[in-house]
Amino acid sequence: MQEPPVRGTPPRPALVHASFQLWLLLIAVGALVGSLWLIRGPADLAPWIRLYSAISLISSVALLGLVPGVLFYLALRLSRAWRWIGLLQALIGGGFLILLYTDTVVFRIMRYHLNETFVNLVMTEGSGDALVLGPYIWITAALVFLTAVLLQLFFWNWRVRQESGRVLVGRRPRLLLRPSFVSLVFLMPLVVLEKAVWGAAEWTGEVEVLAATSGVPGLKLRPSQLLDPVGAGLLGEYLRPDNTEISWPQSQPLISSDQGTPDVLICVLDSWRRDALDSDLTPQLHAFAQKARSFENHLSSGNSTRFGLLGMLYGLHGAYWEHILEQQVSPVLVTALVAAGYEVRVFSAASMSFPEFRLTAWSSLDPQQVTDRFLDQEGRPLTRRSDVKDTLVVEAFEQWLSERDSEQPFFCFILLDSPHQPYFNPGGPYQPALENLNYIDLGTTPRGPEYEQLSEEVHNTYLNAVHHSDKVAGRLLDSLAEYEGLSEPFVIITGDHGEEFGEHGFWGHTSNFTEAQVAVPFLMSGPGVEPGVELRPTSHLDVSNTLLECLGADPELRAGYSLGHSLLEPPAERARVMGAWAHLGVWTSSGIFSLPLLPKRDFLAVYDSSWTPLPDREALFEEQREVLVEVAQECQRFLRARVD
Repeated sequence: MQEPPVRGTPPRPALVHASFQLWLLLIAVGALVGSLWLIRGPADLAPWIRLYSAISLISSVALLGLVPGVLFYLALRLSRAWRWIGLLQALIGGGFLILLYTDTVVFRIMRYHLNETFVNLVMTEGSGDALVLGPYIWITAALVFLTAVLLQLFFWNWRVRQESGRVLVGRRPRLLLRPSFVSLVFLMPLVVLEKAVWGAAEWTGEVEVLAATSGVPGLKLRPSQLLDPVGAGLLGEYLRPDNTEISWPQSQPLISSDQGTPDVLICVLDSWRRDALDSDLTPQLHAFAQKARSFENHLSSGNSTRFGLLGMLYGLHGAYWEHILEQQVSPVLVTALVAAGYEVRVFSAASMSFPEFRLTAWSSLDPQQVTDRFLDQEGRPLTRRSDVKDTLVVEAFEQWLSERDSEQPFFCFILLDSPHQPYFNPGGPYQPALENLNYIDLGTTPRGPEYEQLSEEVHNTYLNAVHHSDKVAGRLLDSLAEYEGLSEPFVIITGDHGEEFGEHGFWGHTSNFTEAQVAVPFLMSGPGVEPGVELRPTSHLDVSNTLLECLGADPELRAGYSLGHSLLEPPAERARVMGAWAHLGVWTSSGIFSLPLLPKRDFLAVYDSSWTPLPDREALFEEQREVLVEVAQECQRFLRARVD
């Protein structure tokens, strides 16, 4: 039966029914968009796990959709103009879908969702140096948003007329469109089933289920967090206790004048992974490596710049970052060098405001001692291209060297940024390569020939950027060699973290603790540093205390300010710790353990070298219990109860 035409203001029940149906459409489209979370999941899943993955997807999107659902309801309550209600709901729905789609892209590249990491990236000053999106991304987002809004407006007008006609003739909506039926018979049972299966899988250690649906966001029931002795005894007590503040250092190293006062230079190539050092790709740095000590079993202390440099400059695990930032604690390395009469300078092609190093590592310095902004005469940035800024960094370093008093020793930290996404470079020998990195392509290309080709092109673009940074670093080393300092300097050249190109289903960094993301070159030369190859396990955690001890600090005081070992006498075996936003990674002989800093938000896991979850999780944690408890205690060593 055809519904009668509607004129004037539609009946209120018709608006309610149309709003609910628009919300159902939003959930259906959201589930289609959200299926991209699963596009790179395990391929050989059992049929029932595939079915559960679909249930998990619908359940999670429905729960996330409660936010626009509440806003839809408020729009109905606050306005009587039905066309404005429709426009407002369409805008809300469009925003929801854009955020959902953005989250799928972010997750497929980085393997985390729109969490505090992303918020920090968007909101912190200087973050534009770390994420260069380009106009294509913004134009695409605007077109998708506009299309979503227009389609929702069309659907709203259509359903308002249909439901108004039904109300006028006394008919109810179809059963499958009634809020009570859809909620009680369909959505709520799906949500309950999904949460129950996840909780049971987490409790029993069904790794296949956890891996298949771990990419779908939303609240997960984790009963073993409360009952598992490892989770309760280890994480609940140690990693990031509430109401604490940092109490560090507990001993203050003193530099002895008996060791002389050699200059110290640390040069970091952003995203420089261990296998990106050879005679063809990096001839200048490879030549330096032949005269230096090359640490070939070296790991960063994090899978991002923030935690890689935290370990290098402070000698502390990533769990301390929030306390250091909140209290703006300066590194012992810097304060000890300043106390010994060293001039400290920082030159960086990336902003030192993101991560917040101006408030942490360089908080005790005068702002003029940190050079990370290159402006024209009108105060505007000269360029956003990291390859150009790398050259500007070296020019600034050379000018500073030529003007400074060579009778005063210096500590200089330099960050070259070309190898960081989007891998700006002036061109290079590695082809085929990309002119512009497209994040949408990275996040939407499924596995197959196209994926492999994209991976090769992105990797070649990165290699060209590393090749360019090698030239810049070579010029830096030449300038230092020509400088007439007081004595032979200490020189360290390394990466802050690695970079992945789809080897384990990830792009870039910040997403796991595999070798691709945390293994970096580490080269060191200086007085008492024997050239050659070091194969024993070392870490960025070892850098600050090693430099201080090379300058005369007492090794007996090390435990009072560093969690590292000596790079010159590393242990034959050790577990190594890497930091991330919400986790610590611990490399052990049993696997790579992932320990959430806040245990109520994630579950304990252990992975192999390709980041595949290992079975028998509880047995592996028990096997490494002593190591993990020691790591947890290290995370508490320099904390005390907050003093109000």
